[in-house]
Amino acid sequence: MKSASISYTKAHLSAIIDRVRAGQSVIITDRGTPVARIEPVVAGEWSERLRSLSERGLATPPKVAPTAKLLSELPPPSPLARGTSLVHAVLDEREGGW
Repeated sequence: MKSASISYTKAHLSAIIDRVRAGQSVIITDRGTPVARIEPVVAGEWSERLRSLSERGLATPPKVAPTAKLLSELPPPSPLARGTSLVHAVLDEREGGW
């Protein structure tokens, strides 16, 4: 298993992702101490993770599968009033849903 420092990972993320895509796991270290692991996603694992998040109320599965046509039909974003915080606008939109 390869290890990489945080600074190396930041500078070479694409190369790290290529290794992971090829099936390798990479340990990320902070001053020589392991702090994280990047691993390839195993087939079926992603849907299991989404199911788990959904059961705990932390994610909501889409009602319909997104398609290019569906995405092209979304309304244009509303312009922000001068002085409005983008962060607050996003949080308000999340609370209100689509």
